Amino acid sequence: MTEKAIPHTLAIIPARGGSKGLPRKNVRLLGGIPLIAHTIRAALRSRIERVVVSTDDEEIAKIAKGWGAEVPFLRPLEYAGDSSTSLSVLLHALRFLEEKESYAADYVVFLQPTSPFRNARHINEALEKHLHSGKKSLISVTDVQEFHPYFMFSIDNGGNLEPLFILENRPLRRQDLPAFYRINGAIYISSRSYYDNLPEDAAIFDWASLAAYVMDAPSSVDINDYLDFQKAELMLKHEGENKS
Repeated sequence: MTEKAIPHTLAIIPARGGSKGLPRKNVRLLGGIPLIAHTIRAALRSRIERVVVSTDDEEIAKIAKGWGAEVPFLRPLEYAGDSSTSLSVLLHALRFLEEKESYAADYVVFLQPTSPFRNARHINEALEKHLHSGKKSLISVTDVQEFHPYFMFSIDNGGNLEPLFILENRPLRRQDLPAFYRINGAIYISSRSYYDNLPEDAAIFDWASLAAYVMDAPSSVDINDYLDFQKAELMLKHEGENKS
């Protein structure tokens, strides 16, 4: 049974029709269901009070409604182009709900449909951490594995490799490396007050007051192109084989 929803928590799922990296990715079937359905299902099973999909696309809107999400508007074209920012999409949704429905959220959860393995448990844990962190925002991260910063370099004008970190005793074994984390794009949470009077080039989270929610690597898969999609399909197939 789903736990009681946290009042005034709003999930916004951005899903425009255009996509250069993987055309129509939001409606492409992954594990037999549209990619966006994985995120809608996770959000509806979580403690979020309202789940809203922001899209400019009629097919996406129909699919989203079929999976139980609200689609109270079709996103205007000025917020649906390649140069549209996540912040502009989020602010448009907030303004619409506040002006047209008099609905004011206290906490805004931004869930990109390109993270299909982020589930309700992740969302609930992230929400709980945000509510008790005392920070204005929270973002999900995963630990760096194959691309550790200790083994990253730039190339100088002479063609020589310059290490990102200058270390006297550089660890050579993976198990000796310190933990570093990267943003995985799965969960962004901010208090509604953060979005008051923001400049257009701001982030959808507050860098100055930011908590982190750590997710495992498999749950952090982010689908942006065909190779990412193939990886996700293989992971689902492997999971299904292990269960059978």
